[in-house]
Amino acid sequence: MSKRSEEVLKENRLNFDGNFKLLGRADVSKIKALVNQLTPQHWVADQSRQERYNVHKDTQSIGLVYDLDFRHMNPTQHPALQMFGQAISPILSLIADHYDNTSIGKAMAEKYGQGYCIRANLVRLNPKGEIDPHQDKNFSLAHSHRIHIPIITNPQVKFTVGDETRCLQEGEIVEINNRREHAVKNESGGERVHLIFDWVIPGEPCCCALSKHQEEMCNPTLCEDTSLMRVPCECYPINSSIQ
Repeated sequence: MSKRSEEVLKENRLNFDGNFKLLGRADVSKIKALVNQLTPQHWVADQSRQERYNVHKDTQSIGLVYDLDFRHMNPTQHPALQMFGQAISPILSLIADHYDNTSIGKAMAEKYGQGYCIRANLVRLNPKGEIDPHQDKNFSLAHSHRIHIPIITNPQVKFTVGDETRCLQEGEIVEINNRREHAVKNESGGERVHLIFDWVIPGEPCCCALSKHQEEMCNPTLCEDTSLMRVPCECYPINSSIQ
């Protein structure tokens, strides 16, 4: 294995050593204004997420970029992106800069191509609603950076990842460690709306790669059809660090 490959394996940020990672902050007022224009019919038009995953029974979602087969490349853009695309563009640029404008990011981009958004969704959690504890296990979810941006929230919304619970603030751009068990409780009488991105860095290995398959790139056979997809994995202990 080359020195650069070892460096990438050791410094990759998938399943980082922590629960929440603050990437930055953004003005979400334009997105919030658009969300406030949505009707109840917009929110219930697509129930596939709720029907597929019982933990999301108290939520409604509007898909901007997604595919039901959870593909890891060539994502499908949906009509709602036309409404929100311009408003979310500055946040996507910040996310791209965060991951790509580093020595590791530049090296990965040179070899495998630029990072990209594989999924983007607006998710509304009902008043007094809950998202039960769960873990993101399929290959694409486990090999993406899961990023939450609260658009509408309040101090009574509690987000738990691992053993840590936080109240995320409007406009915070926060990566969560989705390989750890996570859950949300909305104890308020108002709705909670998050913009959620899954960001892919092509060629980026999962944290298990260093010890399990150094000579081969991550793929579903290596990472999903074996015990390597245990969640949480054994690479980092669960702790309460905030980065």
